[in-house]
Amino acid sequence: MTDFASVQKHLTAITTAQTDFAKSSFEASKAYFENLASVKSPEKFVEVTTEYAKSAQALFTAEATKIGELYKTFAQESFKPFTSSFLPK
Repeated sequence: MTDFASVQKHLTAITTAQTDFAKSSFEASKAYFENLASVKSPEKFVEVTTEYAKSAQALFTAEATKIGELYKTFAQESFKPFTSSFLPK
């Protein structure tokens, strides 16, 4: 990456992905607490909580992988000018 536009493109993609994850996580938590408010039995509480925990874990894993790949691509392209000077020609 030799120009500012490339850096900005990658950082914008990372920021957007993190913002989208924060929004979706907030909405999922909000829905969970709304469901929790209507629970009338311990069995239903366990069911709702288990369902939320599974979906939150799956969402986190997927988003962390996606954001990690964005950082990896950014780092690889950022250091390409430096590493290419050390490689044999």
